[in-house]
Amino acid sequence: MNINRNIRVIFIGAPGTGKGTQSDLLAEKYKIPKISVGELLRKLVNNDISDNINLGDLISDSVVCNIVKMRLCKNDCDNGFILDGFPRSINQAQYLTINNIKINFVFNIKLPHKIIIKRLLGRRVHKSSGRIYHIKYNPPIVNNLDNITGEQLISRKDDNINVIKHRLKIHNKQITNIVNYYKQEVKLGNVNSYMEIDGDKPINLILTEIINKINYFI
Repeated sequence: MNINRNIRVIFIGAPGTGKGTQSDLLAEKYKIPKISVGELLRKLVNNDISDNINLGDLISDSVVCNIVKMRLCKNDCDNGFILDGFPRSINQAQYLTINNIKINFVFNIKLPHKIIIKRLLGRRVHKSSGRIYHIKYNPPIVNNLDNITGEQLISRKDDNINVIKHRLKIHNKQITNIVNYYKQEVKLGNVNSYMEIDGDKPINLILTEIINKINYFI
C-alpha cells in the first residue's frame, strides 16, 4: 500500500461522541491543526448559517466544502491535519476525493443515543478557542471556567434536547453511506484505515487506541 506519512485524519460519528475532544488531543500529540467545521461555520457572520446551526440543520455542501478547502490551503496543513465534523454527507466525502485531498485515517466514534444526549446536555465550551469540557466526564479545574484563560464557559445553543434529537436523526440518515464509502476507499488503497471505536470508554484509552492505529502505519 502506498502510505502517505502525512497524518490526515477525519473523525466521523454522531454529535457528542467525543470527536472534538479526541481531535484536540491528537492535534497536540502530532502537532498538526485540528479543523472543526462547526467552529469555522460559527465564525461566519451570516444569520442564515447561524440559524441553521442552532436548529441542528446541515449547512449546504457547497458552503461547507468551500470553507474546508480554503482552510486546508493554509501552510499549517502541509504536514497533516485533523477534520472534526467533516464530511457529514456522502457528497462532502466525495468532494475530498475529487479534489485530491488525501485522507489516511477515518475514525468513527460510536455511542448509544441515550449517552450522547446526556453528554451534550452537560457539554461546556470555551467560545474563543473551541475547547470542550463536560460537567461530569471532563470538568474544568475551576467550575465553569476555562483551564487556560480562566474565562467563562458556555453551553452551545444547539445543545438542547429538541435540537440534539433532530441532529441525531439527520446523522442517522447520512452515516451509513459515509461509512460504506470509506470502507470501499480502504479496499481501493486510497485510505490506510477505517476504524470504529467504542466511545463509552475513558478518554485516554480511546486516544491510545487511535494513536496505536496511526503509529502502525507511520
